[in-house]
Amino acid sequence: MRRRRGEDGRQGMPRAASRARLGRTLASALAVVLLATAALTGCGTAVGDGGPRFVTPPLVRYSAVLWPAPLQLVGVEPGAHLRLRSLLSTAHGTWTSAAMYTVPASGTLDLARARPQLAPFAEADSAGLFWSLRGPQLSEPTAARQWMFDAIHLTLTASDGERVVASRRFDLSGLAASLSVRTIYTRDLRPAIDPRLPHQTHEDVPLGTFYSAASLERPQVPAVLMFDDPSPGASADYAGPLIAAFGASVLRIPVAPAADGIRSTGIISDTTVQAVFDWLAQRPDIQHDRVFVYGTGVAEQLALWAATRFPSFVHGLFVAGGSPALLCLPAARVAPAFENASGLPCLSDAGTVVPSFIPPIDGVAGPVVLACGLRDEVLRDACAWQRALAATRGPRTGDATIYAAGATHAVSVPPGLPLALPAVGGQPTEQARIDFWNAVGRAILRAVLE
Repeated sequence: MRRRRGEDGRQGMPRAASRARLGRTLASALAVVLLATAALTGCGTAVGDGGPRFVTPPLVRYSAVLWPAPLQLVGVEPGAHLRLRSLLSTAHGTWTSAAMYTVPASGTLDLARARPQLAPFAEADSAGLFWSLRGPQLSEPTAARQWMFDAIHLTLTASDGERVVASRRFDLSGLAASLSVRTIYTRDLRPAIDPRLPHQTHEDVPLGTFYSAASLERPQVPAVLMFDDPSPGASADYAGPLIAAFGASVLRIPVAPAADGIRSTGIISDTTVQAVFDWLAQRPDIQHDRVFVYGTGVAEQLALWAATRFPSFVHGLFVAGGSPALLCLPAARVAPAFENASGLPCLSDAGTVVPSFIPPIDGVAGPVVLACGLRDEVLRDACAWQRALAATRGPRTGDATIYAAGATHAVSVPPGLPLALPAVGGQPTEQARIDFWNAVGRAILRAVLE
């Protein structure tokens, strides 16, 4: 078994200069947008130079994946009742959102502090008019292309009755537009699976997708083994580019979901997962002692299984919104994970939390992030499952547990995306997304800078 930093129970600590740099990076990146590499720049002009106008900090860069950043409407008549409207038009349709605000005596409407009236969100939120956009339902490939790859344009206007007093256009470039993506085939893993077998005995099929975050500036980066949650907005099409923007490469393994969104219909073996870890370990662009495992929704059970089955390869773990116990396939009492060519014990019903079926995560040396929504409509006991999982591990520096009051199932969708939110009352879910991705981002940024 390979020895890794932190296997003796102590967390590996960065050097003094790295610690200082880490503190500055976390304070600035997470407090503002947490995306130093995102590619959206607000542009446009106000109606009238020096008159009412939308103001954002200079050099802040955004994407459709958006953390609440400072946004103000300045130079407005105090006491005015304004309707703020966001409009996004593409070849696939139009998305809109709107909110009413009363301008304070200062004449400056700070959207990070002002509570709206007649809005799809109740509390102050400078990104509210972005994530609350509503429009046509798109197919998953089309939606992923629009929000993560295409250049799209959002216009924000402020109106006093029929009169537009300020307007600004934001040009949004997709977070994944310039990302290096490669399909991984079984031939790539063949030497790790069984070098004794001849080439022709292996069926050469796609196994997963690799998102590379390595660059000339950082030729070696952490990695995340992602068991893909195929639910809208939570899949690797969205989460993979965001993790790569944090600075970690991602290897996505697809998971076939059942109709209930809780169980899987496919099977993965320990031989395949071992080969995947070996493939990552052979890559010169990966920090071999900084490999995380990620899985949300239907994929959480497989992420937990992989992380606890191969602890010597795993530095940290990110899971949300699913069952930590293996759930039997819908058609048979068989688990979606096989070890030594045999199926593992599994539960046929996720409605009752059974602690004895939860693999303990105390052996994960690095950070663990757990999240759930207390109003999860897909897995109603999601937070009870997460609490039982958290109970298998003592408190550790860097860990985060998020039990989000008022949040629904889709707590792992990247922030700012107007996807998988309820028609009303979506703000708690959006806040849970921010909390989850802040915790994931901190863990990855620490690994990048150590």
